[in-house]
Amino acid sequence: MNEHIDPVQRAAARVGGLMAYLAPSDPMQIPSLLPLFIDMVAAEYLLPPERCLDDCMTLVHAYAHLGIPAQVRAAEITIASAKARVTHGNLTPHWEDNMIHGHTVVWLPTLGHLIDVTAEQFSEIADLDEGPVIAAHISDSAGGRIQVRRKNVLLTYTLAPLETTFALLDHPVPRADATEYRRRGINVASAVVTILADSLSQERVRLIPHRRAAALVEAVRGLPEYPTPTNDRRFLLPCPDGEPVVVRLDQIPLPMVTHPVAEPNR
Repeated sequence: MNEHIDPVQRAAARVGGLMAYLAPSDPMQIPSLLPLFIDMVAAEYLLPPERCLDDCMTLVHAYAHLGIPAQVRAAEITIASAKARVTHGNLTPHWEDNMIHGHTVVWLPTLGHLIDVTAEQFSEIADLDEGPVIAAHISDSAGGRIQVRRKNVLLTYTLAPLETTFALLDHPVPRADATEYRRRGINVASAVVTILADSLSQERVRLIPHRRAAALVEAVRGLPEYPTPTNDRRFLLPCPDGEPVVVRLDQIPLPMVTHPVAEPNR
């Protein structure tokens, strides 16, 4: 690991690298940008690494506002190298003293990709210094597992049934935080569409296959941002009477044909 490089700079470099090397037409450019942005924020604010459920819930709401279906899933991960083989998480997670015993990831069912935004909470992955795990499902992989190789380490994810995750989320702690997860998700989606509007021309935005996301990128282009006292991201929307209105991302008018917001965890 390059310990002399600031973690925020490393995380920002991953965001920049994604924008430079993954084309807007790639279905995974935007879905990959969201966890990399969350990882950058976590590095900046020194957030604790054991925050998988909070980040996953935030992510599914962010994806939903961009029209991308996403699910929180309980998962087991096996990390195998020439030196050792270890397993984290389990397929039957449970709550104890308001803490989860298990691990969660985000599954994108229409794109066939797994997102592990807090993978580096495990030292075996943190030592590789490659940030969040973004892995494609391989249809012929044994048992429907998702595998990805990082350097000399093989990561194998097994997703628990969706019903298992629903039972995990039916707990007072995540239920109490439902509004907060939605708020964070809108903030993350707002930041990402702003990054895209600042980075992509209108011609390149037209290449984005996620049509709601593309419409939002164009809708915020040129709109002044308005940070609130609670650091929520808002935009100033011009009005006919000349007095701008402060709006959330989901309150910005879009063309009638725009795809709707996706339903989280469906």
